[in-house]
Amino acid sequence: MDDLNHHLLRKLRLRHFELLGHLGEVATVHAAAKRMHLTQPAVSRMIQEIEEIFGGPLFDRTARGISANHIGLALMRRSGMLVAELAAAQQEATVMRAGASGMLRIGTFSGSTSLPQGIVELRRRMPNVFVQIREAQVSQLIADLLQGEIDCIVGALAPDELNNERLDRLRVDVLAEDHMCVVASRTHPLAKRKKITWNQLAEQQWILPPRGSLLRRAVIAASLTEGITPPQPCIECLSPLTVLTLIRLDPRCIGPMRMQQAQEEVRINKSLVILDVQRIAAMPPLTMITRTATGMRELVVALKSCLVDSVGGNSTKPTISG
Repeated sequence: MDDLNHHLLRKLRLRHFELLGHLGEVATVHAAAKRMHLTQPAVSRMIQEIEEIFGGPLFDRTARGISANHIGLALMRRSGMLVAELAAAQQEATVMRAGASGMLRIGTFSGSTSLPQGIVELRRRMPNVFVQIREAQVSQLIADLLQGEIDCIVGALAPDELNNERLDRLRVDVLAEDHMCVVASRTHPLAKRKKITWNQLAEQQWILPPRGSLLRRAVIAASLTEGITPPQPCIECLSPLTVLTLIRLDPRCIGPMRMQQAQEEVRINKSLVILDVQRIAAMPPLTMITRTATGMRELVVALKSCLVDSVGGNSTKPTISG
């Protein structure tokens, strides 16, 4: 261990990192002191200690409070990750004492059978691993990943997310390409037709996810490409399970679905078919997102291998790497 690391370990305390986290959320020393149940002078001394340890000012003082400079912002980001990693270490130790071989925290934001299949395969290879799944919007999951609160994200990243300024701190690996298909009941009038056009589809009763969802955007894009007005739904819902149930109960309806998921559903449920649409629309590929600041954990690498094996994709080339 070099002298600099030894100096940091001797001087820094976990309460320093806790304070940095609070200062990232509140603008005054008084508010931070209240959160930490300390006096304002005590917190001011802690700020001074942190600045001395890191060799200079980290905050700008104004009449309205304090704000971190660019060095302070970088330090708060890293300290937040450290606190999250410590919390994860405590949780992992707890589950390992209960018999688990390790802990993997996965974020996901799009409905797909690929992730469950990958997790099942991972647990077949590593039966005692504890898996925690967090479902949320992609923007929240990216924030959680950068804070060290999850280990990876698995899902289909929309093209507009590629402009996210935080992606320079992330690695995005393509696991499998994907397409949209249209699912219907086997008794639907179009079920046995070949080379169905989007003009024919536009006349049907659609069950569509809300506007802004990847599948809804794919339906709109495919319709506009064919020069027709995008269909309006007779029913709007997000859950693929609900879509399939509605199609089963009302065979007049059709709905979009990711190809890989639809193939699995049709294999299980013989009352469903994938319509033979003349031109299928591409969907954003299935991806795994990790932080570039740290190497992939062994369990993340294992999950990635399981996902690639499950979907038959190619993960050798990252689409984005910070």
